[in-house]
Amino acid sequence: MIPKRIVEAWWYILLGPFLFWTPDVLLHWLRGQHTSGWDVLILTLVLPFITCLVLVLLWARSRERKSHKAEAFAALAGIWVFGPAMMSFEWISGSAHPHGLRFVLVCTALFPICTFVMSTSDGTLGALIITTALLVFLRPLRLSRGNRKTRIPGTPVEGAGVGARQADRSS
Repeated sequence: MIPKRIVEAWWYILLGPFLFWTPDVLLHWLRGQHTSGWDVLILTLVLPFITCLVLVLLWARSRERKSHKAEAFAALAGIWVFGPAMMSFEWISGSAHPHGLRFVLVCTALFPICTFVMSTSDGTLGALIITTALLVFLRPLRLSRGNRKTRIPGTPVEGAGVGARQADRSS
């Protein structure tokens, strides 16, 4: 049996690139080689917004009250690792630059460099940097479902004895 954390990590590794790259693939499929500065601006704003919004909504629905840093990093890893494959797919589907499977495999193996370089010609570098910053530097919130009373550290817990207050002070 595969541990739940591993399955969840792979789910986010696949969900992240789907959320991030799908609007880009659709735009290039519709517009082909005729993308403009407005398309780049739209991608720069829409890709981070959609990716972060869906992830935060999923975390808000979670019954577990925890920081979702691991899920954020898994989604981010997926965005960077699958970036060359998704951009190559959009170039093939948009008839811009047909590349072979060998090119996709080499670029995926060299994903940090290739994702960065390919996103500059794709028009998604700004979106990639913003999404990376949002998922790394803005600590994902501890989102929980339902009303839970929050307690300020150092205040007594209802029904707790002296031992609970001492344990509270040490944390």
